[in-house]
Amino acid sequence: MTHDLLAELRSAIEAQQYPQIMTPAQAADFLGVSDYYLLDLRKRKSGPAYSQPASKIVRYIRDDLIAWMNEHRVDAG
Repeated sequence: MTHDLLAELRSAIEAQQYPQIMTPAQAADFLGVSDYYLLDLRKRKSGPAYSQPASKIVRYIRDDLIAWMNEHRVDAG
């Protein structure tokens, strides 16, 4: 991804005003995947980093989601 595309992505993210800390549903929407997919990734311990402040509470930090997307980026060139 070029620097211009990354700047456009950051602008789009900021325009959508996703919160810094997200619920699994918000994180799934942000990533364009289902809640169930994120749950499966958590079970397999292979998805984006998350926090679990209580046994039934899961939260994602926006920067961690972006970092995870960057780690799994495929160079098409």
